[in-house]
Amino acid sequence: MTPPGSAPNARKLAAAICALFILLAILLLQTRLAAQSVPRPPAPLQAPILAGSAAGLTIVSPPPGMPAFGAIEVVVDAGATVPRKIEFWFNGIKAGEVTRAPWLYTIDTGEDNIERRLRVVATDPGGQKREAEIFLPSVRVDDQLDLPLQQLYITATREGQPVTDLKRKQFAVFDLERRQEIVTFEHGDIPLTAVLLIDSSLSMVGPPLRAALAGAHSFAAGMAELDEAMLLLFSDRAVHSTPFTVDPDELLAGLDGTEAGGGSAVNDHLFLALQMLEKRQGRRVVILLSDGVDVESLLTASQVNEIAVRSQALIYWIRASSEPFDLLQRSAWRNVVEHSAEIRQLAAIVDASGGRRIDILRYEDAEGAFQKILTELRQQYVVGYYPKRSRHDGVWHPIRIDVEPKSVTLRARDGYYDD
Repeated sequence: MTPPGSAPNARKLAAAICALFILLAILLLQTRLAAQSVPRPPAPLQAPILAGSAAGLTIVSPPPGMPAFGAIEVVVDAGATVPRKIEFWFNGIKAGEVTRAPWLYTIDTGEDNIERRLRVVATDPGGQKREAEIFLPSVRVDDQLDLPLQQLYITATREGQPVTDLKRKQFAVFDLERRQEIVTFEHGDIPLTAVLLIDSSLSMVGPPLRAALAGAHSFAAGMAELDEAMLLLFSDRAVHSTPFTVDPDELLAGLDGTEAGGGSAVNDHLFLALQMLEKRQGRRVVILLSDGVDVESLLTASQVNEIAVRSQALIYWIRASSEPFDLLQRSAWRNVVEHSAEIRQLAAIVDASGGRRIDILRYEDAEGAFQKILTELRQQYVVGYYPKRSRHDGVWHPIRIDVEPKSVTLRARDGYYDD
């Protein structure tokens, strides 16, 4: 039997013990929270890594993260230390090097929609190396678009003399009579790929052929580091060809004992030269040395024009004659009137490409003509734009280029098919 008053006391004791446990639990929780809130020592600060920069070496242009197409100018800030040289690398391949300021180099990146990697390596006077690298991404869209960058190779003259100091803002490009936004602008040594197409038909026997080959060799000897060329000798057939090369001596290799002979098939071999350039990148050039009289071709000049306007190659014609185009020429394929029409069509193809014809009186003048062409190519402007109306519908797009001042004469191709 419980004594009177003991039950309430027991309840009070139990309540006190419960309150004590609650207090201990609260104190334990506060202790844990306090331990978690104690500030930890700060992590050491790291210097920010700047894309395209390393130890004072910075790729200023193009900016990282911007897609690039065609010829671009890579500009580098070398910092306080003046290096002995800076090497320029594109997608793991050395494109070239510069040994004095300004530290810039033009690289033809092609027109494919791919990621591109640019790296520069500076070698300082003591031999130390500094590197900087940027990535230029491909253009990413929900549906892959074929971006039809149009590049125009423009020759500017005033009274026959080259004009080399024009700026981007002085040019205006019109495509289908609509003004276009110029997205790339270069001037100077833009890489080129050339086919040197030399007529070796019967009229070239002896000194004329040797003079023509000497001219081709001088052209190759004057090429820049990233330029390349191949030689194609033709008569009524392809007589001799070389691979594309940067070595001028390789162009003439294997020609010992080669003699001129046979008829001339200019149209057929101009078509072949344009096909050889079809898969090459950048500025493409054909230099034809011939009197232009074609007695053997199966193709007409109009058929050659179909590939010429689509290839966008510059065509130069060194014409070994000063005679008018009214030829008294007959062949199994064409009569006198048709031959005159063919040679006029050839001249029109050359003009429409943005190239030109150089008439020479003697084959000994071929070397000088080749040098004129090379000098002109070195002084061209390269203007790129994305057409505002591009539907890939095969429609012909005429191009017009205006320039200030109006006293400057421009020469470039006159349009393209929107294939």
